[in-house]
Amino acid sequence: MKMNLDRVRRRKVRFWALVDSSVSYTLALPPLAEHFISLLYYVNGKMGGDPVAPDITALQMFFVCLSGTLVAMWCIARYLKPIGLFALIDGWGRVWVSLLIVWFVAVEGAPRVLLLFIVTEMIGAVAQLHEVYRWKPPIGALDAD
Repeated sequence: MKMNLDRVRRRKVRFWALVDSSVSYTLALPPLAEHFISLLYYVNGKMGGDPVAPDITALQMFFVCLSGTLVAMWCIARYLKPIGLFALIDGWGRVWVSLLIVWFVAVEGAPRVLLLFIVTEMIGAVAQLHEVYRWKPPIGALDAD
């Protein structure tokens, strides 16, 4: 399948960077991360699961914040340099994250509320991978006539 990395619309890459930043920035800061996790468990309770977040050790919170920081940096990179390669990487990364969510909910007993994230992950994956893989005429081909 042919890729069109040079023809990806910058606004799509930037849009999904902004969508991701809404969660990743909160996970990068310990006080906000604790509130976000509590909110997840509150919604999980409304879905019939456990409504109370378990105690999180300092090491676990470190990895939450580390992950949030890394994703926040990835958001900044995609926003400042919205190139096709980043759309490709992010699109396939979203597919992988969706598979991880399914694994952790189905096999490891993670809260079902995480399944809601599959919606945005897969919409973002389809939107960006469509940009990369859809057929587009070569640059200047339409101007040749």
